[in-house]
Amino acid sequence: MLKKAMFSCAAVVACSTLFALSAAAADNVPVLFGKNNEWLFTPYEFAQQSDAADTSATISLFEKANKLFERQGIALALVIVPSKVRIHSDQLPPNKPLDPYTEGKYENAVKVLKAGGVNVVNLNQPFLASPHRSSDTPLFLRLDTHWSPSGALLAAETIKAVIDATPSLKAAWAATPEVGYTLSWNKQKTTTRARDLVRLLPPEDQKQFAPEQVLPFKVARTTASQAGLQGAGDTVGITVIGSSYTNKNTGYPDGIRYTLQRDLLDISIQVDKGPWVGMEEYLRDESFKTNKPKLIIWEIPERELRSPPNAKFRDVRYQIDNAEWINRIASILK
Repeated sequence: MLKKAMFSCAAVVACSTLFALSAAAADNVPVLFGKNNEWLFTPYEFAQQSDAADTSATISLFEKANKLFERQGIALALVIVPSKVRIHSDQLPPNKPLDPYTEGKYENAVKVLKAGGVNVVNLNQPFLASPHRSSDTPLFLRLDTHWSPSGALLAAETIKAVIDATPSLKAAWAATPEVGYTLSWNKQKTTTRARDLVRLLPPEDQKQFAPEQVLPFKVARTTASQAGLQGAGDTVGITVIGSSYTNKNTGYPDGIRYTLQRDLLDISIQVDKGPWVGMEEYLRDESFKTNKPKLIIWEIPERELRSPPNAKFRDVRYQIDNAEWINRIASILK
C-alpha cells in the first residue's frame, strides 16, 4: 500500500539540492535576495524562452493523460502552483524585475491546456487578486519556495470553486462520501521550520535570517464517512497527489478536506522523482488498483512545466522518454 509521504530533513535537503543545481544552470546563483534582504527567491522560477519546446511536450502529455483518465471514468483536476516570483514580484530586487515572458507563461499554458480539454485549476488569478499578497500573512513563505498556510487554503478554496463550476468534476466529487470537517485559525503566529532557500546560502549568510513566523490553521474531522470509518482508505474517492506543496505540513491536503468536505488520499512525491514517476508509481500501487478514485487532483509547480519526463536535470534513474511514459500510463489504464 502506498504510504502518505512524510516531511523530513532529507526531503528538504533533496529539494535544496535540486534548486541549487537548477538555479545554478539558470543564473549561476542558487538564491535571489529580495528587497531589503527580507525575501528569498529561486532564480529557476524565471521562465526561459528556450524551454518552450519542453513546455509544449509537458502540456501534450497532460492532455493525453487526461484522456486516459476520462476513459477510466476518473476526473482529473490539474492544479498549477504559480511561481512565487510572479505572485510576490513586488518583493523582487530592482535589478531582477519580472520579465514579460515569465509574467505571461502561466496564463498562456492554462489557455493551451484548457483548449486541449484539461480541467485546470488556475491559481494565478486568485493569488494575484488576494489581499494576502501585501499583508503580514503572505501567500508564499518569505524564506522558502513553498506556499504559506494562507496560500494553501486559497488554493483549496479555488479548487472547490472550479469543481463547482465544472460539471464533470462536480459529478465526480458528488459521487464520493461526504465527511464533515471544521477549520480554525491559530490565535497567534508560530515558528515554521520551512526555509529551504536559506539552507542554500553559505553558513555565515544563513545567520542573518531568523526563523519565519506563520499563522497556521487546523482542520478537524467532525463526522464519520457515509460509508463508515475509513481505516485503510478503502472508501476514499479522491486522491490529491503532487509535489512537496502537497506535503501535509503545508496545510494544503487538510485545506482541501475542509473545502470539499471529503476525506482523501494525499500523496507528496519526493522531489528527485518528479511528477511523472510519482504518478506512475501511484497508478501501479495497490491503493489505486483496489480503489480507483472518482477524482484525482494533481498538483505541479509552474516551474515543472519546463520539465517533461525526459528532462536532463533529473536524476538519471528517473529520466524517461516522453513517449515511453505515456505508453506506460496507457498500459496501466487500459
